[in-house]
Amino acid sequence: MNKPHHFFKNHYGERIINVQEFVVSWISIHPEGQIYVGTDSKVRGDIVVYATVICLWDVGRGVHEIFKTEIMKRPPDLYTRLWTEVSKAIEVAEILREIKPINVHIDINADPRYNSNRLYDASIGLINSLGFIAAGKPYSWAATSGANRHCK
Repeated sequence: MNKPHHFFKNHYGERIINVQEFVVSWISIHPEGQIYVGTDSKVRGDIVVYATVICLWDVGRGVHEIFKTEIMKRPPDLYTRLWTEVSKAIEVAEILREIKPINVHIDINADPRYNSNRLYDASIGLINSLGFIAAGKPYSWAATSGANRHCK
């Protein structure tokens, strides 16, 4: 089972066919704006709903958010699911790479008391090595708040 939405939507449910053009247009109106990408997921029985968001932050004025969801078969373990989240966020960041610096937020905890922490260093290292600005919990609001809303 793999049901992707190969398009992003706004909060009205309207499709955004060309994400790169959409973001370029938004940045032209908000030149000081910042770009954040994040992915989160929720397990529902034997499937997982992944949500990826692009948060366009107009500092001092708020965030405009677009998102896409994908339903996939539940992976065998937590680490595979979390690594898929990281991969999906990077995939979208790559599309936007030429526009402005991209902040990639991951739903992986910096605190070693949490299971997700095992992937923290590898995830942050990969994202930074690709030229993006990485953030994990507790600073990864695009993933933990933005994307989280769309995979419930």
